[in-house]
Amino acid sequence: MNNLWKNMKFRSKLILFFVLLITIPSIINIMINYKTSSEIIISNAKDGILEVVQKKNEISDLMLRQIEERTIALISDPDLYRLFDREQPQDDYELLKMDREASALLSKYFRKEQDLYIPQLVTSYYSFGLGNTGYTSSSPFISVPSGGFTGSYIHERIVESQGSLVWIPTYDMTRVFNQPELSGMDAKLRMIFSIGRVINSSPIIDGMSRTWPAHVERPVLLINFHEEYYRQNGEQADAAAGSYFYVVSKEGQIVTHPDSSQLGHSDKNGWYREFRQPSGTSIVKDGQEDVLMGYAVSEVTGWVTVYAVPYQQLLRNLPLVRYTDLLTALALILLSIGISYVISDRLTKPIKRMMAAIQLTGAGDFSTKIPDQSQLEFRILIKKYNQMNEKIVELLQENYESTRREKEAEMLALNLQLNPHFLYNTLNIINWMAIERDERAISRMIVSLSTMLQYTVNNGQEKVSLGDDLLWLQSYTHIMENRYAGVFEVKYELEELPLDTVVPKLFLQPIVENAIIHSMAAVTKEGMITISGRMCGQRLCFSVADNGKGMSREQLEALLAQDYDGIGIRNIRKRLALMYGTEASLQLESEEERGTVVTVTIPLSAGLET
Repeated sequence: MNNLWKNMKFRSKLILFFVLLITIPSIINIMINYKTSSEIIISNAKDGILEVVQKKNEISDLMLRQIEERTIALISDPDLYRLFDREQPQDDYELLKMDREASALLSKYFRKEQDLYIPQLVTSYYSFGLGNTGYTSSSPFISVPSGGFTGSYIHERIVESQGSLVWIPTYDMTRVFNQPELSGMDAKLRMIFSIGRVINSSPIIDGMSRTWPAHVERPVLLINFHEEYYRQNGEQADAAAGSYFYVVSKEGQIVTHPDSSQLGHSDKNGWYREFRQPSGTSIVKDGQEDVLMGYAVSEVTGWVTVYAVPYQQLLRNLPLVRYTDLLTALALILLSIGISYVISDRLTKPIKRMMAAIQLTGAGDFSTKIPDQSQLEFRILIKKYNQMNEKIVELLQENYESTRREKEAEMLALNLQLNPHFLYNTLNIINWMAIERDERAISRMIVSLSTMLQYTVNNGQEKVSLGDDLLWLQSYTHIMENRYAGVFEVKYELEELPLDTVVPKLFLQPIVENAIIHSMAAVTKEGMITISGRMCGQRLCFSVADNGKGMSREQLEALLAQDYDGIGIRNIRKRLALMYGTEASLQLESEEERGTVVTVTIPLSAGLET
């Protein structure tokens, strides 16, 4: 891609620039317009969905509240009190008579929508309320068996409420009431939700409040609803495709749902539990699909009514906006191509003339001059081009002189390389002469000097191995011990060290030299210089200690402030800072007439590269 751009003509680049200048803002505009339109649509949809679900919830609450009020009115009915103010009937005739009276009584309060809900008065010995033909012939409900009911968790919850109204989310009545022979029925008949309360009748009869004696069993008012009750209350004719309503209890159990297989099960999403508001909207994940959910909490049941609309369904008309924007952008791009073609043609003509002149310069004709152009920019460019040609001629001459001087320097370097070689050979001859005369001390000094010269002259590296640098230092101290024979002694205390690690070249020599020249200047005998080395974790720690004259506090402060005339110390300090930064350190401690200790700490480095 980079080569393609480099090889592209200026005119092509100019056209491409104009196209991009139109295309990029157009794309950004399309994206912003699409995003803004989406946000507006979603915002309006949220408001509409919230209004719908709140309205539906209000309608359901109104109807359920009416039913709740009827249950309260039933409790105060004297006929209900008289009907159950007796011992448990002992024959079927009396039970049937009670059932007819109970059915008539229930019809008095619950006469509408018998295909959606049905009330019963249930005791441990009989289930009253389906004796009226209005309930048995036209109602699709199944009678609740008294035995199955009293042993169910629903009966337990209602009894625990002590007369308060209890709302039971959708359940399979054939399973809960132990009716396996009816389990094959349609789910619409089996799946119901209920409300119930224990009837503690307390009517006013003859001006007195009456209550049943303790031995009279309190019946349970149980009203069963088909889950379609919610779906037939306020279904939206203009609902979006794929949208649906459902109701879920505060515990997460589905009360009503278009998919009958979901009834009675826990809602797998549970998204509404995150909200504390009585109503609102949210975009949630339903499987692999984003869904806009509107919800409202019932003031009567505490259940949540949900209206779910597929997110993409809300944006189904947005592609039309995108196509319109794309067509507009395409028209602008075509227009920009035409304009850029005309402009680029006018701009590239002077450039073509310059290219012809540059080709002549490339062929070696540096005397080429381009006449001025009318445009200011090209006048400046041409002026610089002509100046460049003049400068090239000057540089060619300078390059010739530089090449000549470089060759002379190479010859001089070759001659200088002969001198160290001659010196090593001469030292080697002197060494053998000393050995032949049994002058071992002189021989050792010559070998040390030869080692030092080879290490210093041949090794041009700034970093060397620790082993090589210590070997050179030992040669140096040997020579200095012999030079100041009897004045001082050099002692090495080196622990096991990684000799292949990398260190700055000659990093200890200036310190040792300082100790010899300055500290030992006033010593005539029994001087001692101790060179120590050890591992300090992942660092190398070296110290050079002497028992010389030491330094006063003022001298030590001047040295630490780099005002001291010890060039070697300053050199080492700067080299350590350049190579290791703050990871290396050089510290001095001194006391007059007691000596000086210099400590160098450097990080452990890998071996030399080969």
